[in-house]
Amino acid sequence: MPIFKHSDPFPCAIEDAFEYVADWTNLKNFMPMFMDLKPVSLVQYGPGTSLETVLVLGKVEVMTTLDLVEFLKNKRILYKATRGIKSKISWDFASIGDKTLISFVFEYEIPPGLVNRDSEKEAIEKELSALAVQSMELLKWVLQSQSPGKNV
Repeated sequence: MPIFKHSDPFPCAIEDAFEYVADWTNLKNFMPMFMDLKPVSLVQYGPGTSLETVLVLGKVEVMTTLDLVEFLKNKRILYKATRGIKSKISWDFASIGDKTLISFVFEYEIPPGLVNRDSEKEAIEKELSALAVQSMELLKWVLQSQSPGKNV
């Protein structure tokens, strides 16, 4: 199972970073691999949240259900796919002075039959890695733009 890991300091308070990521309506703002994200549970914040999305792999769109399985206030958010692309997506938060260290991990498994050649698999892995980097860059931009004292 390929794993993408990235950590970066963000110029914002840990509470602001956590709450922004914890709000599922913000995920499409910084996760370009998600399309048509919508809740499928009554709970829409914290444990019990379940989201349906179309996860884009290369040129293939796969309906995927993500369940929020870990939610530790200002520390950790972990979604695990229960349908569709087998994956885990997590963010860990730690204070480092006046900044917040966010560690992002994206694990996924390309389903059998989705690709026919190793080159196709490598292309999808490269694209997902680039999208994960883009996600962190977008998240940093949004959080920096929203930080007190910053002009948007």
